[in-house]
Amino acid sequence: METTIIKVPIGKIESNTDRIHGGEGSIDTLAQSIKAIGIIHPPAVKELTDKAGHYRIIAGRRRFAAAKSLGWKSIEVIVHPEKADDEAIALAENVNREDMHPLDEAEKFKREIDSGKKAEEVAKYYARSISGIHQRVRLTLLIDGIKTMFRDGKINLSGAALIASLPEDDQEKFLKKYGDKKADKWEITNFIGSVQKLKIKHIADNKCAKCKNRTYNSTPGLFEDYSNLEDLCFDQECYAGKWKDLIGKLIAEQEGKTDTKIILNRSVPEFLPAKTKAVLIGDVEYTLLKQSDYSWKETKKKSDANTAFLISLEWHQTSGSYDVTAERVEYKVYEKVSYSRTSSSEPVDPVKKFKLDLLPDISPEEKKPLAEIMLKKHEYSWSFFNAVSETVLDTIITNRLQQEDKENMAALYLASELSTTDDEGNWHEIDPDYAGLMELIFGKTVSLSELPKEPMFEKFFKMLIVISLKTSHLPELDDSDDDWNEMETTFFWRFAQMSREEYIALYQRILTEAIRAVAEAPEKPVEESQSEEPDTDMEDPLGDE
Repeated sequence: METTIIKVPIGKIESNTDRIHGGEGSIDTLAQSIKAIGIIHPPAVKELTDKAGHYRIIAGRRRFAAAKSLGWKSIEVIVHPEKADDEAIALAENVNREDMHPLDEAEKFKREIDSGKKAEEVAKYYARSISGIHQRVRLTLLIDGIKTMFRDGKINLSGAALIASLPEDDQEKFLKKYGDKKADKWEITNFIGSVQKLKIKHIADNKCAKCKNRTYNSTPGLFEDYSNLEDLCFDQECYAGKWKDLIGKLIAEQEGKTDTKIILNRSVPEFLPAKTKAVLIGDVEYTLLKQSDYSWKETKKKSDANTAFLISLEWHQTSGSYDVTAERVEYKVYEKVSYSRTSSSEPVDPVKKFKLDLLPDISPEEKKPLAEIMLKKHEYSWSFFNAVSETVLDTIITNRLQQEDKENMAALYLASELSTTDDEGNWHEIDPDYAGLMELIFGKTVSLSELPKEPMFEKFFKMLIVISLKTSHLPELDDSDDDWNEMETTFFWRFAQMSREEYIALYQRILTEAIRAVAEAPEKPVEESQSEEPDTDMEDPLGDE
């Protein structure tokens, strides 16, 4: 069958689109790829019998649409004879058809890469982005049950590719939890965060960039709808090794004799198994001191006696990021005050009561004196912490109103008001009782993701969100990981657009400033200390000790 390759003006090409699949087939993503590398495989066309010099596309509609979106005036095409079989031509290029399911594309791409081709070559040949090829190939790692969920439309392409990164036992857990219903991106994000907590942003190197044992969430265009999920590592041993290498490098930069003890501050991810007491870094074995058992202060002392290296993640306000640091500190066993919640007459540890043990900007030797002052001025700490929470919430709202919205504000607000789970455990994006109302308002059945993102529309719903926020929505500094995993899927957290580290740093700063302000204020009677003690049977909403 003879074919010719010619350049044809865009305006003389007709294209009909009736696609049902394609996932990554975002024209914008493909256009960026074509802009960078051009069209390697021209679209296939036939000349129109009733309009000389005009053509209709048989295969390659996405490539044509992407070129058109880039403002191209003309495009190279492969012209097939009129008698050629359209279906045969389309099948020959079926990997570029939108109605080919991503799982089938995944198998096709994997076979080509297994045969020796590089992902870059495959991407160029099929006019796809390199990230799109990686995303497809990942799908081959899905267990059969989740592949079925994907084909049935219960999870989207990016969600399927992320889940494919999980070990098979974690995939089985996901299938057991969500196999009978549709899982949205927040449920997928929450699940992945609950089973994999190894964030790589502080230890990533060149090898990580090409590693398959990670989410690749930092790769542009790969998981755009999961941009809130940090890049995670799925290789515990490699992850721990990189942390040890980084700590070894930071320690080597310190002057003087090398101490053989390490304190991992609360901010450092748990990269070692629980209850580990020693760790080998290079050819030196370091003893791990439990952070909660010691207090410390920075020292220039170079000996091994009562000195250790404190490894921390420190927030830098100017750069807006965290850096891993190592500093030599002199430590001593933390003097704990024994107390019980069973009787208000028994002693209370004021350091813990006012959370000073969680404030890195207050030195260990200051904590106890400040705590005693706080206890004297705020015998019942609930009102003090309520004021702190109000300041934190006001600060978050003020900062948030100056930021660009990453979410559809209307969809976010309505999801909190209209979403529901029925008596049979089925989740509904819109409560069936309100579905008719939505259809009446918009003139058709709509999903929340389809709501318009017009400026005034968005501002109105942002206002509704802001006035609905309460201090009870705020997480606490001493919340457990399980509490945080639940928090990070909530309405408030999706609105706040903060990382856990950013929130903790903000809370610590405001609490530190509030404590210092109380300590520096002149002595005067405090009304709350003269009032009756709150009902001890009521739960303290601020976690008062």
